[in-house]
Amino acid sequence: MSVLDAVRTEVAQRPGTRALAVGLRIGALAGLDADSLRFGFDCLVKDSDLEPLRLDIAPADGDELDIAYLELEEP
Repeated sequence: MSVLDAVRTEVAQRPGTRALAVGLRIGALAGLDADSLRFGFDCLVKDSDLEPLRLDIAPADGDELDIAYLELEEP
């Protein structure tokens, strides 16, 4: 949910834009399973104001967990 909250915050600061994709970097020691995260993300996005937001996950070092990018579509 915190990723979606961050996406909504960014979109709200740019009226008329739509979020297309968000990229996360997740380290092996972050304690997250990428497949489980993707499943939960897809469930939360389905039928929401953010659909069809895509989640891209890239490996990172250590316990890193951060948003790498947010792709927006402008009107």
